[in-house]
Amino acid sequence: MKKILLLAFQIGSFALFAQQNTIRCYTKEVMNEYEKQHPGYNDRVNHLFDEAKRQTKISNSSRSMADTVYKIRVVFHVVYTTAAENIPDSFIYSQIEILNEDYRRKNADTSLTRTEFLPVAADAGIEFELASQDPNGNFTTGITRTLGSPTGPLGFTPFADEVKSAAKGGKDPWPTDQYLNIWVCNILNGFGVLGYAFPPNNAPNWTAADTTDAAHQGVVLHYPVVGRNNTSPLDPTVAQGRSAVHEIGHYLGLRHIWGDGDCTVDDGLDDTPTAAAANQQTCNYTTNSCTDTPVDHPDMLENYMDYSDDRCLNMFTKEQVGVMRWILQTSRAGIVSGVDITYPAAINNIEQKLFARIYPNPTQGKINISHDASNASCEVFDIYGKEVKSELIRSEAIIDISNLADGIYTLKLKADQAERTKKIYLVK
Repeated sequence: MKKILLLAFQIGSFALFAQQNTIRCYTKEVMNEYEKQHPGYNDRVNHLFDEAKRQTKISNSSRSMADTVYKIRVVFHVVYTTAAENIPDSFIYSQIEILNEDYRRKNADTSLTRTEFLPVAADAGIEFELASQDPNGNFTTGITRTLGSPTGPLGFTPFADEVKSAAKGGKDPWPTDQYLNIWVCNILNGFGVLGYAFPPNNAPNWTAADTTDAAHQGVVLHYPVVGRNNTSPLDPTVAQGRSAVHEIGHYLGLRHIWGDGDCTVDDGLDDTPTAAAANQQTCNYTTNSCTDTPVDHPDMLENYMDYSDDRCLNMFTKEQVGVMRWILQTSRAGIVSGVDITYPAAINNIEQKLFARIYPNPTQGKINISHDASNASCEVFDIYGKEVKSELIRSEAIIDISNLADGIYTLKLKADQAERTKKIYLVK
């Protein structure tokens, strides 16, 4: 097995590294460093992953994953020390476009997915949008810019994670339970690292004291890998904006496809074949580094969670999608800015709007409702479109959903030929 650094860091191939294997991701190393400082952290990450996998198998047996589309609220923090590092908005718009294509499997290169992997290739049903409101409720473009002051001569370093702290010369995050924070900066002057991210470890049955410091949650990207229109890309192998696709996969709970080990180690998912190591930089479709049973597949180097060229990457699998979606239903539920749920036609055929006030949101269980009709029906649906509560209410009422699990729900009020629908965040 090749000796490589792991974690959610991705790396480029400057001339200095031209004769060496490059690292597409540095997340594992950062996690191991955090484990030294906070023993038990990796166990909590693994616990959450195992629960996500279990829930994925249950949900996949009973529904179509395309029923719900999650829209993630994103803020980009550009932390720069030079004009080149202060990338323009257009690079970020391009990056959002790439994320939406790849996570919805609308990327043009899906045609390169090999035949043996087509049965497990999946649309994640996840979309991304720049935040329109800041934490104070003010209008925002979803992009912040900060003149940074890293402590070292090589820019910001992963292990210190200074870019996430104003006190250390970076930019403090917006509330990490409400936004996907993406920091863009100079990471080690491009000496190998393209990005990193902390996977979630705050499973619902763990206490707040057991979770990663909220200030660490998010993704960090080296500035030349943002967007496919970047005018200063590292090289053609990482010029299609897929470093962000990879790192957000970690942020949503996915592991490297080869399991950060050899053929005896797995990424924990059944629909990704084993691999002896990361595939690095070349699209060698003849690579089959491990023997799989009952069917021996080649290495899935087109998977976004490998280290292959951006030009090779084009798919997530069904089980990877299931893990990410379960994470968005639980430990990352607050970053979802919109949920599109496919309901039966009978629920969608009323066009007039019912004027109503529905608060607080997020809620710990009690929802205050006031509306301009004498009576209305109130229905609450879970993320799969299943009705979990229904009752008739007067013009003012309090609905109690505290008996339901934390997550995202849709509340629908109907009165005569008018209706009002609102997404509700339940966080107890």
